[in-house]
Amino acid sequence: MLFTYVVTGWEGAVHDSRVLTTQLEDPTSGFPHPPAGKYYLVDSGYSNKPGFLTPFRNIPYHLRDAQRRAGGINGPTELFNYRHASLRNCIERCFGVLKARFPILRYMTNFSLIRQREIAMCCCEDPTLIRPS
Repeated sequence: MLFTYVVTGWEGAVHDSRVLTTQLEDPTSGFPHPPAGKYYLVDSGYSNKPGFLTPFRNIPYHLRDAQRRAGGINGPTELFNYRHASLRNCIERCFGVLKARFPILRYMTNFSLIRQREIAMCCCEDPTLIRPS
């Protein structure tokens, strides 16, 4: 589990796609764009753009959705969505590991927004969690 980029300071009600768009539009943000032929996985709340892969819309996304229908996974788009979901589950587990390792992250509302930002950054700066430059 390695975090490649962390941005803090946004309120929890802000949608992730707005945070990402703001970072992509800011040339001083230091956001690590994926190299050619590589992609970041994003969920269906994001728009497709170069370097970012969203699942196909209106196509079953999780295996249990495909299993409900006769025949299981049908076609390459359903297979892509299933594999996309499997990889996204790995990403979500990383956040679960982070919250398990630093339980303070579950109780952040007790702190000011500035303090929340500092706590989150300190937890993510653990040298075992961030990719070396």
